[in-house]
Amino acid sequence: MTTILVTGLSLLLPSAAWAQRLEAGGFLTYAFLERIGSSDYRVGTSTLGLGGRAVWHVVRFVDLDGELAVHPNAGVSGYKLEGFLGAKAGIRSRRFGGFVKARPGFLYFSKDPFGVGRPGSFLGSTEWAHSLDRALDFGAVIEYYTSNHLIVRFDLGDTIVRYHPRTVVVSQVQPPEQIERFTTRNLQWSIGLGKRF
Repeated sequence: MTTILVTGLSLLLPSAAWAQRLEAGGFLTYAFLERIGSSDYRVGTSTLGLGGRAVWHVVRFVDLDGELAVHPNAGVSGYKLEGFLGAKAGIRSRRFGGFVKARPGFLYFSKDPFGVGRPGSFLGSTEWAHSLDRALDFGAVIEYYTSNHLIVRFDLGDTIVRYHPRTVVVSQVQPPEQIERFTTRNLQWSIGLGKRF
């Protein structure tokens, strides 16, 4: 019984090699945003962004994983900002790591992509309101570790966005339209480089 308890604790508690280790780095990310604009093959828009990431090794198999990315042109006239903070869990060998991630966060548009007018704006104006909606990043991570503590990381996931109800201006000659709360699932991947401290 004692052996089982000691073995179980050793798996949960941080090892000397991974305890209190911080990673930081940058990344390039791509997302296909459903229901925003249109592309050649389906409704939605593609967007590229740049971001920064920080990872804290909490216990042996679980990390606290956070990132912030900006998309300068998210298929609309404004920019998009997204941030996530959550868990990344998996295993590491000397050279490779494989993980699953689940990170709640947010999606912010400087100009609402669905055509929501700024309060008090005139009918003919193009002043769009900003928007902030809840999001969840769920997916997989593969990492490669170099001999000088650099980390090459590839993420592939599903960014689930829960858009709140909004009043949308369909056109300048039609009355505004009320859209109920809805959810989209958006393919997103990123590739980045980090450093372990």
